[in-house]
Amino acid sequence: MPSNSRPLRLGLVSAALAPLLGVAACSGSGTSTSSSSGASGGGSSATADSRAASDVVTDYLGYVGGKAGKADAGLAPVTLGWVNVEGGPGGNPEATLGARAAVKYVNDKLGGIGGHPLKLNVCTVVSAEEEGQKCGQQLLGAKEVSAIGVGNLYLGDASFNSVIAGKKPVLVGVATGPTMPTAKNTFSTFGDLPHIFGTWGSYARDVLKAKTAAVIHTNTPGDKIASGAAVKGLKAAGLKVKSVGFDAQSTDLIGPVTAAGANTADVVVPISVGGGCVGIAKALKQLNVTKPVVSTPLCMSPDVAQGLGGDLPSWTYGVAQTLPMDSSAADSKAFLKASAQVGLGKDDQSKVFAPLGWSTILTYAKVLDAIGPDKITPASVTERLKKFPGPVIMGAAEVECGKYPDAPAVCNDQARFYQYEGKGRFKPLTDWIRPPQ
Repeated sequence: MPSNSRPLRLGLVSAALAPLLGVAACSGSGTSTSSSSGASGGGSSATADSRAASDVVTDYLGYVGGKAGKADAGLAPVTLGWVNVEGGPGGNPEATLGARAAVKYVNDKLGGIGGHPLKLNVCTVVSAEEEGQKCGQQLLGAKEVSAIGVGNLYLGDASFNSVIAGKKPVLVGVATGPTMPTAKNTFSTFGDLPHIFGTWGSYARDVLKAKTAAVIHTNTPGDKIASGAAVKGLKAAGLKVKSVGFDAQSTDLIGPVTAAGANTADVVVPISVGGGCVGIAKALKQLNVTKPVVSTPLCMSPDVAQGLGGDLPSWTYGVAQTLPMDSSAADSKAFLKASAQVGLGKDDQSKVFAPLGWSTILTYAKVLDAIGPDKITPASVTERLKKFPGPVIMGAAEVECGKYPDAPAVCNDQARFYQYEGKGRFKPLTDWIRPPQ
């Protein structure tokens, strides 16, 4: 896989959290400051969730508007298309596992779609851009497929979108592929990287009261996009920002970290993956930097923990969903309980693309139940999705598709921030935050 694909693949969420649970904490490699003050757009104390009880989705039957019980196996199935990158070294098969678990839950517990069984027509991209074209042709040509769900299509999205071209609606959790935010009749309920990163500015300004920021990023195309979005959000919040890049092969990062002004900045923002995150953490420790470090989930991966002796850096992490392992969150608890009932294993539950797949399918179930099984068409589903206001399962209470003319597929620009406390424990620090106004 090309080196510039991995940052785009990871987008706003980490590839896996399960291996981190129960591991020993490493020594400090940069710390983050908790705050009890509210953040812009949050509207409540930092650890509280201002969503109304009705907006925190725990009652899946009420959410989709279905009928308790099993679907009627004798009725014709309602079929959704599904496309995801998996089968190769950079894939996320847990997204498909989460989607399949949600389909089983709909059929076993929620009465299917108006009594009809729900079914997936799955196509996977492994390692090549042109495989997206194959999936587009497969799902566009399947007459029984009126709508398509996407897991993590960081690769193959351009060729896939060139075939689908708005002819069938596409629903995706996080728009990781670079063409997804502008694709016609595509809807991203958890947003995309450029718009979510604006929240780093709101968090730094309103919670940390920061005036200056040091951004350290890998010089890969994906991380340059990410760092540019972070810098834009931080500057929009009024912070003075210095951003420095480093070669992806570099291991000693004291120079770039120092050049970015991490020694004196009020907040440090690392944007890298794997070894880059490890190098930044080690450099911050060597330089005795104790100011808050606010990372993207790009650094929230098992290889980072391994490189630091067994655990993640004790940083703050921003993410566009409620983390599945947030034990304080009612919607996380509901997901873990329900998905376990239909066979989703603990390891896969904790990989954040699994709940994204789960959320996407249940959002579709809500839309399809509202339309009715006999009136489901690409046009009817598209119209419902255009008007979908939320709430999103394990996501924001309110979304607005089409809010951004330059990225019409982006329905969300909110994120939450968590403090990592070691041994797989994440403490929520903020409510949902929007970019600076």
